[in-house]
Amino acid sequence: MNAKRAKAKEPSPERGASAEYSRELLLLMARVLTLTGHSPKGLARQFQSICRRLKEPKHPWDPLSLHAVWDLPHVMARWHSDPQYLDSRGAPLALPLQGPGPSVTSLVGRVLPHGDPEAVLGALRQVNAIRRQGGRYRPVGRQLTLKHQRVISWLHGLTLLLGLLRTVEHNIAHPDGETLLERAAVNPRFPIRYLPEMHRRFKDRAGTFLWQTDGDMRKRERPSDPADTVRLGVGIFAFEDPLTTGRAGRSPRPSRSGARRRRISGKARNR
Repeated sequence: MNAKRAKAKEPSPERGASAEYSRELLLLMARVLTLTGHSPKGLARQFQSICRRLKEPKHPWDPLSLHAVWDLPHVMARWHSDPQYLDSRGAPLALPLQGPGPSVTSLVGRVLPHGDPEAVLGALRQVNAIRRQGGRYRPVGRQLTLKHQRVISWLHGLTLLLGLLRTVEHNIAHPDGETLLERAAVNPRFPIRYLPEMHRRFKDRAGTFLWQTDGDMRKRERPSDPADTVRLGVGIFAFEDPLTTGRAGRSPRPSRSGARRRRISGKARNR
């Protein structure tokens, strides 16, 4: 009876993966904060207080879908660059799901040796990355558009967050060792009216840079023992302080640090 109870309490692989993912996110954030002088006990109290005010999610987190989102762009990049999947003009071929020649199955096999071609195809259709032509499939563009795909967009954002936290924590914890790329260009007094224009420029430049960078990584990619490979990526994101884009009709409130600077400068002028 005890054995049955113990067996019933064993977590499923999905639950174990979910706990492992959330634990890493929390661990990285906690390490970043404690390494920069925050009290672990104080953080625990704050986090507990914050979580008490949040509602339970309607749908459980599926960590197994995280890698799928990571890998979809790589499938699309291969489809647009591998000569085996291009026509005489260099455009991506329309591929059947499977067959003796180039197919979705063989493409997925090159990028994800253990991937499920039908699952990848379904994910690509979900994000409107491909269109069907008879019994074949053709990509819509080189890059995925996740803007209107809420769940996929959330997963994509979480992959970036996890990668960012890993890099920040590594660089803070090993300041005298080999650090990873972590750079930013920040203007403290940027006019709000130019935000739409600047964000368009960011996206255009990022698209070109990321396509070229992905090509550099693909050139060095070789079939090998999975134990001898890692996921390598570079991410680009913009940020605003305070966040203004998408908040129409709201005048942006200054951040605490900005408000404090203005109060201090105001006192100095009054003197």
